Amino acid sequence: MSKTTQKWNKGWSRRKFLTQVGLIGGAAALYETMVAMNMVAIPDDWEGPPELSSRHGLGKSVLVLGAGIGGLTTAYILSKAGYRVEILEASARAGGRNHTARRGEVVIEESKAHGTTYQECKFDSGLYMNMGPGRLPYHHRRVLNYCQELNVALEPYLMNTTGNLFQTSKGADQSPQIYRKLQNDTRGYISELLAKAVSQGALDKELNKEDRGKLMSLLKQFGSLKETKDRKGQLKYQGTTRDGCGPDPDGNPTPNVFYNCEAPEVNPLETLLNSEFWENSFYDPMEFEWQPTLFQPVGGMDKIVEGFLRKVGHLITYNAPITGVETGENSVTVTYKDGNTERQKSADYCVSNIPCPILNEIDNNFADDFKLAVERTTFDDSCKVGWQCNTRFWESNKYQIYGGISWTDDIIEQIWYPSNDYFTQKGTLTGAYIHGKNATEFGELSLDERLRRAKAGGARLHPEFRDNSIVPTQLGLSIAWQNIPYAGGAWPSWGENVHDDADYERILLPDRRFYIVGDQASTLPGWQEGAMMSAEHVVNLISGLKPHVVPEGTKAPNTLRVTQGIGR
Repeated sequence: MSKTTQKWNKGWSRRKFLTQVGLIGGAAALYETMVAMNMVAIPDDWEGPPELSSRHGLGKSVLVLGAGIGGLTTAYILSKAGYRVEILEASARAGGRNHTARRGEVVIEESKAHGTTYQECKFDSGLYMNMGPGRLPYHHRRVLNYCQELNVALEPYLMNTTGNLFQTSKGADQSPQIYRKLQNDTRGYISELLAKAVSQGALDKELNKEDRGKLMSLLKQFGSLKETKDRKGQLKYQGTTRDGCGPDPDGNPTPNVFYNCEAPEVNPLETLLNSEFWENSFYDPMEFEWQPTLFQPVGGMDKIVEGFLRKVGHLITYNAPITGVETGENSVTVTYKDGNTERQKSADYCVSNIPCPILNEIDNNFADDFKLAVERTTFDDSCKVGWQCNTRFWESNKYQIYGGISWTDDIIEQIWYPSNDYFTQKGTLTGAYIHGKNATEFGELSLDERLRRAKAGGARLHPEFRDNSIVPTQLGLSIAWQNIPYAGGAWPSWGENVHDDADYERILLPDRRFYIVGDQASTLPGWQEGAMMSAEHVVNLISGLKPHVVPEGTKAPNTLRVTQGIGR
């Protein structure tokens, strides 16, 4: 090695070089340089949780604020790595928005319209309803991994069956339509119109003769088209057994011993167009987040919480709402309530799973840009209604529905059918899952009025809702997440404001030793995978596996697309 090289190496350490890059080019340039030097790995897919030795965090302490999924995941990973972890939870239960209602559970809400209200779940023993998250997509690899690691048994969740119902108040016929019939009749008419355009030469400039022939062959299969008897070669949609089977001449179901399955009568195109069914989440099941296969924990979504509690439950102090945060360069001090007494705890690091609308109300010494980002991170309203049903009427010969979701343009928006315990006597329905303005309106209703409205909406799909012996009103249960103490709403409202990208980028990095986790700090708002994603991100920052920089081009997610399939 030459003296010149020795001198350069001595004067320019890797740390000094990177420091100068950061000073000149900023955080984005520093991040890209570290990537180029193979100091930061950018995997195409999730490759597993952070790999830390069991002694990595010895001598270091972490306060986790909030025992939601993000906080529990953070505590679990860090405690395994030797960090001394404590969790302060404002309420009397862990899980946050992962909340499964069972007999004896009490749902407490606080609102300006009705003050503090209490609802006790009166379901029969063994029945339950997931009041928050209710499904796990197959491509949410983190949550599936932690379920395996924590011995949480999973079973399939059905997002959609072709027997589900769809109802709108538009058009002449307001009765519920079977999902597959709307889907296939629409596909058939569109294929027929496109085939007619090809036959009339409307696409001759776009397609050569060979491609036109191939397209016609595709349309014939795609739309279940048949040649008309009076005009050879003309393709027309005349119905399909993909819709199911029509009745025999005497009105009996087919197939029977005398008659085969024949295509039922088709919906007129005008009826389909007047219904505007596509405006009410009809195509949501095709969005990536809801494509099969999906899963659910056996026995309720809170089984994931129970899995974490078996590992870190002893670290939690309950009924300890945070009243103050003071972060510094080397530690964080938190003030919290213990009954009527205020106490303080300090740690080397603090990780907040507190929703930003709640965090914004807590006294703090945050830097101005961090404080502003927290202040502007708002949450959306969302409501659910659960019913105990004394018969599983949806599984009867009348409906033949086994799981999935039916849709309506009523305020209840959706009805979820259970994907478990088929052919038993009783079951629970998610009788409403409400978003946006509908959720705001619904959450302002009295508890009794909510159940009345939900029953009326359910009856538009199933008249059985009018029979109190089948769907007892007294066994109904509702939740408005915007009214739940310490929740702040259902999920962050990313993608609706011009400053969202800047605010999202800011909360991905700490204010000194204070970090934020939860789906609010992920590209999957409204999903437990997002909360776990943010937890792993923060663990990587605290442990030094990642630099404290955000790549150039980082943008806030579109919450409406991720949670409702809107704007896809």
